[in-house]
Amino acid sequence: MTVDIRVIRAGRMYRYYLRETVVGDGRRPARTSLRVAQEQAGVPVGRWMGRGLAVLGLTAGEEVTEAQLRNLFGERGRHPYADRLAAGDSPKKAYRAGALGRRVKVTGVDFVFRPQPSIYLLWAFGDEETRLVIEAAHERAIARVLESIEDEVAVIRYGTDGVYRVRPPGGLVAARFRHYEARSGRPLLHDHLLLSVKGQRLDGKWGSVHTTALHENTVAASALYNEFIAAEVCEELGLATEPRTVTPGRRPVMEIAGVPHGLIRWTARRSDQTAACLSELEHEYDTAVDDDGEPRFLPVVSERARAKLNQIAARKTRPPKKGKARPPRTAARGLEGERDPHLRCPGRRHHLPPRVRPRRGRRDPGPGRRRGRHSAGGHRRHRDGVRDERGRPVPPPSPAR
Repeated sequence: MTVDIRVIRAGRMYRYYLRETVVGDGRRPARTSLRVAQEQAGVPVGRWMGRGLAVLGLTAGEEVTEAQLRNLFGERGRHPYADRLAAGDSPKKAYRAGALGRRVKVTGVDFVFRPQPSIYLLWAFGDEETRLVIEAAHERAIARVLESIEDEVAVIRYGTDGVYRVRPPGGLVAARFRHYEARSGRPLLHDHLLLSVKGQRLDGKWGSVHTTALHENTVAASALYNEFIAAEVCEELGLATEPRTVTPGRRPVMEIAGVPHGLIRWTARRSDQTAACLSELEHEYDTAVDDDGEPRFLPVVSERARAKLNQIAARKTRPPKKGKARPPRTAARGLEGERDPHLRCPGRRHHLPPRVRPRRGRRDPGPGRRRGRHSAGGHRRHRDGVRDERGRPVPPPSPAR
């Protein structure tokens, strides 16, 4: 999947998110403000999203501050401006002024959005125009998925044992943070969407969104995100998609046509390591015996047990984080000298579709001009001639005799 989800607890906001996630997964220096740490790491500032911002006095696209994160996610679900609302009041009145309903331990969920491998390879190796197009499509796809969650997934439970359920009519609040690298240091465009569980009901009271519903719809959110970003990228860059079989016997996935499958597999080292560790864990599971020499588990690994073993394998093979984040261009240069074992040649730009290959000696057309316009006959006209849907050159018609 291209969308992951994790629960955010109040203590974890201080120990992990404010120290690492908000500064591009690097280690935030001690006694350094959030804005300065983000500038040093080369990552943009966080931005607020969602339809529920107006109730809290926030606006879409506004910069996320450390005090707002501490109040909304770290202080068990308080108003982002709780410090301002409670200025000069007694402790009891200050608590009531900044409270958003009951205090909760689970203050939000962390959605991680990353494009398909073929798209982020185009982002890593493409020119500046291609990079900006993919990042804009990435942001619009996240916004569409958030709208779908607000309209069709999120429910607020209240009453005895949560017997009553209602959609948050005013929407939800989320903070988005951009990252350019994976844990291994490879360029990987992905965003962390910190979604608050606080929502307002029709009667004006604040409640908490049922996080189980969010977990159950993660696969649907991933499919929706893939569809949106692939359509945006193909429309803007004049590319096409094609189905590719990743696992035999399962549904194929849609990738950008023209990106070699071997190059995509070359980027999946983390998956290969997890699969190898999973096979070892399954063998230990099958051969485990108790003190009497009897098998401890059933001879067949169930789907639930395999999912748990897969989580254990992912944690065991998880590489440690680097000390400092790098800008996207610096991270992309690290791939230039690496070897592709599947293609037996350096993993460079000439493996990508012709549309996104940077051309040396040519000027950037600029944001106002687009390449890859559609020509007559269903082909796409490029500066180096006419190409078909798969990016292959179309020979010119023979002259009439």
